[in-house]
Amino acid sequence: MYRFNRSPAVPAAAAALTVAIFAVDALTELDVAIAVLYVGVVLMSVWIWPRRGVIAVMLFCMGLTLLAYLISHGFFKDEAALTRCLVSLAAIAITGFLAVKGQDATIALLQREEALNQARSQLAHASRVSTLGELTATIAHEVNQPLAAIVTHGQAGLRWLNREEPVLEEVRRAVDAMQQNAKRASEVIQRIRSMARPSAPTFVPLDVSQISAESCDLLGRELQRLHVKLRLDLPTGLPAVLADKVQLQQVLINLVMNAAQAMHEARTIAPVIEVRCGLTPEGMLFIEVADNGPGFSEEQLKKLFAAFFTTKKEGMGMGLAICRSILESLGGSIVAAHRKPQGALMTVQLPPIQGDEQ
Repeated sequence: MYRFNRSPAVPAAAAALTVAIFAVDALTELDVAIAVLYVGVVLMSVWIWPRRGVIAVMLFCMGLTLLAYLISHGFFKDEAALTRCLVSLAAIAITGFLAVKGQDATIALLQREEALNQARSQLAHASRVSTLGELTATIAHEVNQPLAAIVTHGQAGLRWLNREEPVLEEVRRAVDAMQQNAKRASEVIQRIRSMARPSAPTFVPLDVSQISAESCDLLGRELQRLHVKLRLDLPTGLPAVLADKVQLQQVLINLVMNAAQAMHEARTIAPVIEVRCGLTPEGMLFIEVADNGPGFSEEQLKKLFAAFFTTKKEGMGMGLAICRSILESLGGSIVAAHRKPQGALMTVQLPPIQGDEQ
């Protein structure tokens, strides 16, 4: 929404300018249209008040112009002074009209931009939910593993307790293991919930290596199902990036899933996905997702990030378009390229966090 300037300095400056113009116009005999300067007051009011306030300021300035004319010249006819007064009134009225129209246009533009951002956010959420739907088996496995471990350790603990002489140390170990697995299941559910829940982006400093590792960890079971080997090169100590965690995970999950599914559909022999992070010579953070699959044709590379373009049989063609939109909103970029001798290479670049953003 349009935000008006609430600083007291601007209204104070407008008031001081108004008083100065009125004093000079009413108390001096300068043969110039001093009142024309009220247009500055009208323009300043655009940043302070909404439409009605601007109109009120315009009418007030016109009233001061007439009052100053009467104080200086009374009701005596002075054609030159009257002409200057009329010119000033016309200038103030035209400026007020244009100022109101400009303010309305600005507010409408900001409202459309806000609606576009909301639609983009909803579309990104729908894409995340769709991705989670594809990972149902993986999610079930990730949650079931720690739950099964909890049951196993619970049964073991009961057996140690049911002995004639309970071994409390073993029981304690079983309970500790149950707690660890319960925490693991909770973390999996929390990650899934954060992706599925529609919420406003929260921009915080993030470690791209850590986010990449967490995203790939969430896809581990799905990659095993598709018989895809994953190689990670995620150095520590890289600068942080200011981004929303869920959005950045969405980008990485989308890129890795696209590569895995493309190789599965093409029946690539010994499919491998490599995820690598680092810094470019220009100081930009980068995340590369490379595979040894079928790659892209020249025609596909031209349309890859266009909405509704897809190389999948059942794809919607929105995933990469959403990824690019997310990255561009962060000041970053995404580029697709051929990988030699075969495969595809997706490169994400993001600006590292600056000192004043810490």
